[in-house]
Amino acid sequence: MEIVCLRRRARVRTARARRYLRATVWTRLKQVLLFIAGLLFRVKVKVRGRVALPLKQGFIVAANHLNGADSFVLLVGLKTRLFFVTSAKWFVGRVSRFFMTHVAESLPVMTGDPVGSVAGLCRCIHTLEAGGSVGIFPEGDLNPSGRVDKLNPGAAYLAARTGRPVLPVVVQNLRLDTVVDQSNIRRECWTGFLSVAENLLNSDIELVVGDPVLPDPEPPDSPDELRREVSRINRELRQRFDELATTGR
Repeated sequence: MEIVCLRRRARVRTARARRYLRATVWTRLKQVLLFIAGLLFRVKVKVRGRVALPLKQGFIVAANHLNGADSFVLLVGLKTRLFFVTSAKWFVGRVSRFFMTHVAESLPVMTGDPVGSVAGLCRCIHTLEAGGSVGIFPEGDLNPSGRVDKLNPGAAYLAARTGRPVLPVVVQNLRLDTVVDQSNIRRECWTGFLSVAENLLNSDIELVVGDPVLPDPEPPDSPDELRREVSRINRELRQRFDELATTGR
């Protein structure tokens, strides 16, 4: 009985996610803003893998995280509607929460808290199951070196749970003169905005798209199988990022 109830709840949440994926006036506003951003961010896209743009099915887009301009570059370059996994700290306050949810179309996750992140990961799963694509920075923090030095399990976990492929993408040649100050949220917001502004009309920006990592078509039957599958996906994703680092330029 409990399993039936859980499945019913999952169907209800997926149905809600489908409604969330429907175009609204805020979706149209975002499209207009992205059209303007496309005129200001001059992104060259290099596809190294077997994937066509814009993405036609649900993908987990995993990318390096240089500064605040990354998400704009990914949206403009991939020409795909992405729901970015975002720290829950940006959803504090009514106005901020409304903007992040309806205009930025972000998914709040409690970073650094395995228990608190469950609700956010469930939102990501339902979004993927409803056919949406999710953007994630698997390092979980800024890394101005341009490399992906570590991989948290989030992207691989979502792939293992939903059967959706992970698409590795590397952002290159952003201007990094502005250092994003993460000492408090106001400074992070302001310096993040400046890091976006300094990359307007930057004609050197490149987006390198690799081969997707495919999860096992059979979903894991136990926690141990899930852990093994997450580890396998992360190993392949690590290899893809290393290949893009050597062939992207």
